[in-house]
Amino acid sequence: MRIENLIGDYQAFVSDLLFRLKSCSIDIFGMPMSHLLYRTATISEYESLRNQLKTLCSKFVETQFNDRAVSILILKKPLVFEGGVTVSMIELPAPRPVHMYPSGLESIGIILGNKLPQFIQQYKHTLTGIKDHGQYCQPAFITFDNDKTAKFYDISLEEIVHLQGWQLEEIGK
Repeated sequence: MRIENLIGDYQAFVSDLLFRLKSCSIDIFGMPMSHLLYRTATISEYESLRNQLKTLCSKFVETQFNDRAVSILILKKPLVFEGGVTVSMIELPAPRPVHMYPSGLESIGIILGNKLPQFIQQYKHTLTGIKDHGQYCQPAFITFDNDKTAKFYDISLEEIVHLQGWQLEEIGK
């Protein structure tokens, strides 16, 4: 099974977000990408996609976050994007009844490290906001008119997973 069959044209998705960021005078060329986030519309779709994605992954954790299950999956083979940027992690949140989203790729996570506060100050009028997901996770973000989002982190989602105490398990061992 190819990942494109599961999550769609991730190359076009990322390319579109990069174009939209450049249109806002934000150039993330050379910055590491943490992960892609894919949403599902139903719990059964979430469970099916999670199980299918696991066959392409080396590590996995499912945890409770924000009143629902969230799966973090580490791909065996990283996705490669323009400029040689790679992504090995997919975040897959289960849907919540209070927020209905269409299925599909929704966001990218970009790691800015200690440049995040300066970035927030520089682009405060461009940013949609800052999410507060607890002590280790407060990404700034821009949601575009197509409801796709670029999120900016100081650390990777994998580091957040470890700091939260969640254990990524080896798959197939």
